[in-house]
Amino acid sequence: MLITIGAFDGFHKGHAELLRICRENSDGKNWGAVTFHPHPSEYMHRLNHSLFTLREKEFIRLVLGIPNMYVLKFDDGLMNLSPSEFWALLRGRLHVDGLVMGSDFRFGRGASGNAECLKGLAEADGLRKIFIADVIDKVRYSSSQVRECVRSGSVDMAAEILGYPFFMMGRVLHGNERGRTLGYPTANIDVSGGRITPAYGVYSCSVLAGGEWHCGALSVGINPTFRDVHETRAEVHILGFSGDIYGEVLPVFLLGRVRDIKAFNGKDELTRQIARDVEACSKIYKEVMDRDDTKKFMERAKEIYSSHEKFTPEIITLI
Repeated sequence: MLITIGAFDGFHKGHAELLRICRENSDGKNWGAVTFHPHPSEYMHRLNHSLFTLREKEFIRLVLGIPNMYVLKFDDGLMNLSPSEFWALLRGRLHVDGLVMGSDFRFGRGASGNAECLKGLAEADGLRKIFIADVIDKVRYSSSQVRECVRSGSVDMAAEILGYPFFMMGRVLHGNERGRTLGYPTANIDVSGGRITPAYGVYSCSVLAGGEWHCGALSVGINPTFRDVHETRAEVHILGFSGDIYGEVLPVFLLGRVRDIKAFNGKDELTRQIARDVEACSKIYKEVMDRDDTKKFMERAKEIYSSHEKFTPEIITLI
């Protein structure tokens, strides 16, 4: 098994070279990515929220055509292994016969091991298929940059780094159903689960409902107009869709930010603003979804989502 290894908080353009090397130097589907759960920085309290949940990470690796993903349980035991102990356990459990890693890869107790160290350990075990790829513009192409973009609401810039739109998968919950009384019914998407939440605001999005992509107007935040919602909510009005989706898990891809969240002077003013929001969201949706690269990606995402009942990778305990 030829593997590439890293935290992989979402697979972005900075990881593309690692994946390409794996794909071109493996025998068919005998390659994959090794990652960790929880994210090592999150476990060590250096990171508050990861970009994606484990379920979302599994979904995106299938869309990107990564044939295997091995998720290692990150805990004190794994964190305190020496580089040689980590390598011995990894090779023994996954039957590794080749490695692909970035030049900045660190591992082992106190991050004492690096790419050259792992290469030496692998070569000592007789492995010959070992590749160290130069880091590609880490200032621009990194998960931390994507997180910063999402936190600030710059989801278009996040998509530039990821190579696909930032997304959330959440179950549709019952809400206050106020949108229905305004003429714009919404699906209340569960955004709990430890992943990062976009900056409060209204976003144009693409929602897979009823087996098809639909334009959505997504509001993330509290409800300052009626002042009865105090927790963060993600409510999406799905244009042209009226089916019963309560309880379903929907993928919601954010395409562009329309405006900040603000309070309005009653229902009439809010309804007029929602109409303008829907128009703006429709314009962004058409513009982004008509791009050849986005169209190809979203068709693949629909195919993967429709052909899988769940996205729950096994978490492997090495020790």
